[in-house]
Amino acid sequence: MGGTAAAAGRLLLVFCGGFVVVAALYVGIDRNEQLMLVAASAFMFLLLVVSLRVPWHRFPWGTIAFPVSVLLALAVLAHVTAEVTFAFVSLIPLTFVYVGLFHPGRAALVVLPVAWWSYIAMVPIFDSMAAIRLTGYGIVWWATAQVLAVTMALQRDLRRRLADDARTDVLTSLGNRRDLEERLSQARPGDCLVIADLDHFKRLNDTRGHAAGDAVLEKFGGYLAQHIRRRDYAARYGGEEFVLILPRTEPVQAATMLRALRTEWAEQATGVTFSAGIAVVTQGTPPGSALAAADIALYRAKDAGRDQIRIAGTPIGGTHLSAAAGTRSDDT
Repeated sequence: MGGTAAAAGRLLLVFCGGFVVVAALYVGIDRNEQLMLVAASAFMFLLLVVSLRVPWHRFPWGTIAFPVSVLLALAVLAHVTAEVTFAFVSLIPLTFVYVGLFHPGRAALVVLPVAWWSYIAMVPIFDSMAAIRLTGYGIVWWATAQVLAVTMALQRDLRRRLADDARTDVLTSLGNRRDLEERLSQARPGDCLVIADLDHFKRLNDTRGHAAGDAVLEKFGGYLAQHIRRRDYAARYGGEEFVLILPRTEPVQAATMLRALRTEWAEQATGVTFSAGIAVVTQGTPPGSALAAADIALYRAKDAGRDQIRIAGTPIGGTHLSAAAGTRSDDT
């Protein structure tokens, strides 16, 4: 938010500063007052230049300085050109529009006292009628910021949910193929990749129906999510295949985790086992190559009788969990 808010804040300074300069050409003021208007505009442009050096992404709340600076400049200007600056009251609501677009609604409470001070300084005669107007304006300014802040929060939440949906497998709630590709590009040497594939899944669909197959996929995805660490990642690769990215993990550690998963999965009595291939990302084996190596290891596990785990380039003795797991067939 900091970068966008800072860019919009600069536009706010440019617009308000330019507005003051242009207005100075059309209002009936003397030369000294014109110089003060130009000085106020120059102050805003100076703040713009300074803002280019500030790392706003580190403290986005700091961008509240943009509307506050505009209001302070208007208040100071009002003290030296009291009969003219009331024409600039229309700039005050613009600062609350900025606050509502780029900050939580409560930020308006920070800006409101400065806005009141600016308005009081701009009004030639501050009487009871002016006080009533100021109260009404304050409510409108605050409400404007609240409505915009709530609207922007809803839009951000909607965008986040749409982005999550676009990267989430509907059936298993794990990452989907699109999300997996992005995560793979971020894998580093020392990370472990696992491809797990449900054995004889086509047979399950053919004999018990696709609804039963979907139920098994959903349950298996849930078990994967339960067994991985917070830093790990799981995605449905396609069909009955799943991919795990295990940062800073040794292949033996990955195999141990998979054996624990295999033991608990067997207790569910789904009639479906799984095989897995493991590979490590290295300097000479980038993520794409490591995934291909894990895929080869997976098919080595399949060829060995399924319900097995293999590390790329290394055989791992696996104990079959069911008699059916040792039976070969043409489907996976």
